[in-house]
Amino acid sequence: MTAGKNYQRIYLTTFVFIAALITASVIIIDYIAAEEEHMVEVTDIGGRQRMLSERTVHLLLEYAMENNQEARDQIVKLMELSLQKFDQAHQQLIRGRLSDGEVVIFSDSIDNIFFDEPEYLDLKARIFIYNTREVLDREWSPDLISSYYLKQLREATKQDLHSSLDVLASQYTANSKSRITRLRVTVAILLGGIVVVLCGVGLLVFNPMFKRIEAQEQALHKLAYIDPLANCHNRRSFLAIANTTFERSRRYKHTFAILFIDIDRFKAINDNHGHAIGDKAIKEMTQICLENIRDSDIIGRIGGDEFGIILQECGLDYAIQTAEKLRKRISDHIVPSKSATIKFSISVGAATVKDSDTSVDDTMKRADKNLYKAKRTGRNLVIAA
Repeated sequence: MTAGKNYQRIYLTTFVFIAALITASVIIIDYIAAEEEHMVEVTDIGGRQRMLSERTVHLLLEYAMENNQEARDQIVKLMELSLQKFDQAHQQLIRGRLSDGEVVIFSDSIDNIFFDEPEYLDLKARIFIYNTREVLDREWSPDLISSYYLKQLREATKQDLHSSLDVLASQYTANSKSRITRLRVTVAILLGGIVVVLCGVGLLVFNPMFKRIEAQEQALHKLAYIDPLANCHNRRSFLAIANTTFERSRRYKHTFAILFIDIDRFKAINDNHGHAIGDKAIKEMTQICLENIRDSDIIGRIGGDEFGIILQECGLDYAIQTAEKLRKRISDHIVPSKSATIKFSISVGAATVKDSDTSVDDTMKRADKNLYKAKRTGRNLVIAA
């Protein structure tokens, strides 16, 4: 399996995993949000119970103080309605069934408030309803306002029913905070998982991918600008640098020189010793040139056994001196071979840029002309002008 397919599989697996984590996050958040909505309604019902109980007691006091029978009958109707709503709210709570039909499963702590001591909210609510009806069932008299039953009902409502409703509200709040904390922890874990996965993807997928892309870019650059055999600039790159050098020399009034180099009798080397030795001669000649020119100077393979060197910011004397040094080092060099001792020489044509040159081609033409003059004169020579 290729590296590209491996990256693709890892990427798809990671994408599916992250999508699953995000989906799980959404489901959990939606579930807890739905629970919170239910708890808000439950809390609202509990608050409604408290309000209805207070309203009922208030109406009962009005009933006890009212002398007019017709007004008392109206108050009784209002109390019956309040008691009915109170009982409905209470039934909703103990059955865990909300107005939209959803069933809420209470925690043990909430369940204990309803059905266990010391709160026993279910019993207290029933006692409240029973005691209220007990007062209403008694015959009205002016002394009702100070009767034992009414006092007992008011005290029981405040001390027992309301205190238990307060405990219930506090427990709802505590449960809500606990759920929110769980939600935050869950989301943090899921987000942490996503971050870990993304970091893993970065290390396992994107980092090697970027390195691979960088290596490919370097390889493409080398193919475009570097000669694969001589490991120096190719013709295209050399000519581009030569043009840039010429433009810079015109702008900043700098001078430069160009050397054209040709291996003498290179065809005979290939014919007599094979192309492998010929290739080796090209490589070693290039290496000798690189070792004996400055870092700012440029060498390029123009084609076959012909090379060019751009000597930055120098005059003709320096160009001749450098060319002679290269010629001597190469003529003294021996190319290792199993069959024979192989030596070769070079011919060099040198030229410096002139004010009359309209482009770098003019300079290169003079260098090329001097090269062929050196070859015709007898080879292993440097001709400059």
